[in-house]
Amino acid sequence: SNSDNVGPSSEAENKHRHKRTSLWRTKLFTQEDPKGIHKLLGVYVLLHFAYRVIGKSLFSSDPSAGLGSRCGKGASLLPIVCVIPHGMLSLSSLIFHTVPRERVVGKPMIWQEFRAHNIIFGVRSVVCTVLAWASYFFSNTPTWRRVAIWGSSATVLLSNYLADEATRRLRANSFESTTATMPYWDGCSEETQRKFKKFYAYSQFMATIACLMVGNPVWPLSVLLAIQLASLLMTLVRKGLISARAYHYAYTASLCVPYIMVARHIKYLKYPFCE
Repeated sequence: SNSDNVGPSSEAENKHRHKRTSLWRTKLFTQEDPKGIHKLLGVYVLLHFAYRVIGKSLFSSDPSAGLGSRCGKGASLLPIVCVIPHGMLSLSSLIFHTVPRERVVGKPMIWQEFRAHNIIFGVRSVVCTVLAWASYFFSNTPTWRRVAIWGSSATVLLSNYLADEATRRLRANSFESTTATMPYWDGCSEETQRKFKKFYAYSQFMATIACLMVGNPVWPLSVLLAIQLASLLMTLVRKGLISARAYHYAYTASLCVPYIMVARHIKYLKYPFCE
């Protein structure tokens, strides 16, 4: 019978699986977030990114991923309301008081300067997404186009100033930077590191351009994916759940998403906006 097949090996596998699940739960749920607000926002953000990037963009004919306008329907309020929790997630990271001031040597983990930059540039993307959406919502009238352009420009300039101020106040080592001195895994060659750093630097520059270009609200939103995913990946590294190599590969993959969004936008420029 089936019950005869359940032996010591099956029981051992079940215990191992339960132990592994308990390990993840213990490491991810901490006393600093007893009500799970930050984690709930994090789960929502991941699901929303999946919905926008995969469901509403890659598997639909809307290059704005449901945030803009197609077939004369116009932008609606609900999609942009769904973006607001992204900003709340970034700000909610301030509830954690054990973030070290100095960067942890040898592994990509969160430290105070990185967290400050992450909040600043995360909120920047949310604000620029809202402004680009507003231009769509009000039919791209000259007045609202100017509001979106000037608002995005001011937001980018302010975020750069705040990031510099955060660095001035929080950087513990003047010879380090948030990206150029990011730790890599053991055995990673200098050439591989240079390639990663070059792509990271180029993507950061393009992220700023995406926030300034108010032509499509999904551009600054897609930039936000890498910003917010980096914090999750660093947390997983700190908890010992993923390696430094996994961090860099996953982070690099998230940086590719905005390029895909732009490519889809360019593709649909060849066709009318009504199917």
